[in-house]
Amino acid sequence: MGGRLAASVLKLGMLILGLSAAAASPQVQADMLGHGAMVNGVAVSPDGRQLLSASWDYTVRLWDIARQTELKVLDGHTASVNAVLFLPDGKTALSGSWDHTIIRWDLVTGKETARLTGHVNNIAGLALSRDGRWLASASWDRTAKLWDLSTGKPVRSFEGHEANVMQIAFAMADKQLVTVGYDQTVRLWDVASGKELAVLTGHEASVNAVAVMPDGKTALTGSTDGAIKRWDLVERREIGSLTGHGAFITAIAVSPDGRYALSGGGDKMMRLWDLREGRQARQFAGHEKPVWAVAFSPDGKRAISGGYDMVIKVWSLETGEPVPPKP
Repeated sequence: MGGRLAASVLKLGMLILGLSAAAASPQVQADMLGHGAMVNGVAVSPDGRQLLSASWDYTVRLWDIARQTELKVLDGHTASVNAVLFLPDGKTALSGSWDHTIIRWDLVTGKETARLTGHVNNIAGLALSRDGRWLASASWDRTAKLWDLSTGKPVRSFEGHEANVMQIAFAMADKQLVTVGYDQTVRLWDVASGKELAVLTGHEASVNAVAVMPDGKTALTGSTDGAIKRWDLVERREIGSLTGHGAFITAIAVSPDGRYALSGGGDKMMRLWDLREGRQARQFAGHEKPVWAVAFSPDGKRAISGGYDMVIKVWSLETGEPVPPKP
């Protein structure tokens, strides 16, 4: 009897110690939480240390990637924020919103320093020239615009899409723009003149995402039809297609070396594609709702995803697993 009682007491003591240890060392959650609505835009700083996120909660947020902690909340838009990017100095950001405006932010102070106006409907996408001087925007007013960031004024409008323009990217050494839209088309534009150079067709539904390879001569587009298409911008034709999501595609990013692409979609997955071999290399499961935003780190070793579930995740491309925050 005494032996059994002693054993029971020992087990109880071990259980209490185990619970205490668990309480003292909680399980690390590799999620960045803070937004009160879906995350539909992410951008990594040039030095790879910080992250910007855009959300339907009307805010832009600045994060420390290593610690996965929120640094600042940039509050100024009066509607959903759809696109965000860093300027080359890493201390300035731009965001585009459904309130029809683009805000320029000082990331040191967290304050708005300028507001760009000119679109008359939701701003869905932003792109920056390599020298950081020119900004391009895509809007549901069926136009794209080119802005001189030294003045904050629009200098050119690109008209031709028959429905909402969803995303935009610079190409061909920043001499051309690529736009995609609800009219199921991919369009090429001459930056200097504003002239439409080509209308590329092949998608069977709205084209929601575009990314251009580092050489500026090839583009990837993602559509509600579930396909990622690859386009030769010199010959202006489709040169390949990637499938696997089985649902609408919302976002595409290309790695700094041009070897890989990331895509996010309605199947709640982020997928990594080997562009050299034309196949899926890895998939990342963890979001509970569609993945709406994706990005590579500048060193090409990490991926960032943002979702309709209001969660941002940092992933290791080597392991395919979430990266835990540093203490």
